[in-house]
Amino acid sequence: MNLRKIIIGGALSFVVGFSDISAQNPILPPTAFIPDGEPHVFEYQGKLRVFVYGSRDERVTAFCGYGHDVWSAPVDDLTQWTNHGEIFNVKQVWDIGYGKVEEQHFGAPDCVYNPVTKKYYLYTFLGKPYQLDGQEGPKAGQPGVVSGYGTFGPKCVMAESDSPAGPFVNPVMCDWPSVNDRGTFDPSVLVWPQEDGSVRVFAYWGMFRGDCWAEIDPNDMHTIINGKTRKPDRNAWYRTLNNPALNGYASLFEASSIKQVDRNKFVFICSANEFIPALTYFYGDSPEGPWHYGGRIIDNMRNWNGGNNHGSIVKVKDRWYVFYHRRTNNDFNRQAMVEPLDLRIEGDRVVIPPVEMTSQGVLTDGLDPFRCYYAGTICWTTPGVYINGPQREPDGMNPVVIEGKESRIGWKYFNFGPKPLSNADRLFLRLNMQSLAPCRMTLSVALPADADTPEKHVILKQVDLSKYIKADSTYHSVTIPIDDLEENQTLKAIGGLSGQKAFFLSFDNQDQRVALLREIEFIKGRRSRSVNPLQPVEVSEADHGSCSVLPTKGRGGESVKITVNPDTGYRLSHLEVLDSHGNQIDCTANAKAPYAPESYHFRMPTNAVNVMATFEPDDGH
Repeated sequence: MNLRKIIIGGALSFVVGFSDISAQNPILPPTAFIPDGEPHVFEYQGKLRVFVYGSRDERVTAFCGYGHDVWSAPVDDLTQWTNHGEIFNVKQVWDIGYGKVEEQHFGAPDCVYNPVTKKYYLYTFLGKPYQLDGQEGPKAGQPGVVSGYGTFGPKCVMAESDSPAGPFVNPVMCDWPSVNDRGTFDPSVLVWPQEDGSVRVFAYWGMFRGDCWAEIDPNDMHTIINGKTRKPDRNAWYRTLNNPALNGYASLFEASSIKQVDRNKFVFICSANEFIPALTYFYGDSPEGPWHYGGRIIDNMRNWNGGNNHGSIVKVKDRWYVFYHRRTNNDFNRQAMVEPLDLRIEGDRVVIPPVEMTSQGVLTDGLDPFRCYYAGTICWTTPGVYINGPQREPDGMNPVVIEGKESRIGWKYFNFGPKPLSNADRLFLRLNMQSLAPCRMTLSVALPADADTPEKHVILKQVDLSKYIKADSTYHSVTIPIDDLEENQTLKAIGGLSGQKAFFLSFDNQDQRVALLREIEFIKGRRSRSVNPLQPVEVSEADHGSCSVLPTKGRGGESVKITVNPDTGYRLSHLEVLDSHGNQIDCTANAKAPYAPESYHFRMPTNAVNVMATFEPDDGH
């Protein structure tokens, strides 16, 4: 039987409208913790899509995870992200004899396409050191064994695929030297097309001032070569930021990324030792350098709780974007973010003005306030406030924890429309929250230019939370009227509640935890139903196997992953997804990666869905 035809064949019996898709930062559903994102535009199934290759923060109390997933979105709409599932697993490296230690994991990856070989190449590295002792790794000194730093085994591994969505197979350890015990950390690779149709390929790696680069063989995509002789030469590697004066006296901490931004202009991006929470860039006329200091692109210390940063830039159609990550409460639970850039060439310089962290992401006019949003779309916090990433709720509703002293959280930006809202609009703020202690809450807005200056925030309302919600450790829907809009002269002075505004909630707490917040939306006229609320994804029980979904609840347009787990001796025979009206939802198979369970993805409609699977005996055919 042809499972693919049974499971995903046929057209949609009902075309689900996704005009209600919620686009915001973080860009992925809140169950997805994908840091270190390297963005690339690749052709997939005849269309251009932006693919983001990142780590997978699944260990919760430690960095990264045991495999890599990939997500993509069409270049015409960076709100419609698809979860393609796992594309590479650490056990594939164990299969070739390297890195066989408990809790082995992958760090940050990169992926490139070679138009000559017509293959995609994934580069990543093993995060836990191991020995070449015949057990954790092959015996050192044996023919064909790749060495690492000192007595350690090599870190960087390359795998190949015929598709940007994987799976990636045939792993090879990269024989790339390192200058310290961090090894070939955070590899990044550039394929540079030449006028004669050939390509040159450059690799970059390192950590803690261990930045290195080398040219590599475009045929096997991993052997270091001498750039002049074009012959293999393991010693033909160089330091990347090797001119302190040109480099602005900045040095690499981690997160190497290399991009070509014009015909003969290149950008090297990293997290610098001098300011780890930012992405710092350097520019040059060649992948070989020298590199001129450019500046900081995005700074996670600006109204956020810092942490490390890793990401890069990509041109999508006619616009540049920076993809990066931010921490939740720590660096082990990080989220993927995106902001538009104004990259330009000015003479010999590549100029990238710094951008701010926002909630709106790619929607540069601001978010529609009259929709329901996960509270973790905040982008402005005071010390003590954090998103409880380690809680890992299956529906993604990991709460914003209001803690500290005189806490404040903010969203940049909502767009309230061209005409100022009036009292007749009967405006309300609805929050899904839990009260833990009595406190006073203030609602305020600010013009974008004044968002980072609390003294210029304009108060809309001040309330005693105890009048709206009990401090009973239970989540409640709280609806707060925002009245007297027309009488608020300070609000009128900034154009009223119209256009693009930052929105803030502040609390008069004194070094205590006072609330947990899960959702936010503005409503008019006490509308009872939310726009684009979370809807459940139910899974029907099945004989001889089971399915799981992530997230277990979704908003319209979000990508939901189905993982199939047949009992021993059985296989999937039929998979169907129906919405609450009985309409069939198109479901697509993910590539089958070694060690990854069979998985599928579908796009969430604006109502509840049910997943149904049947299993049959596996006769080996």
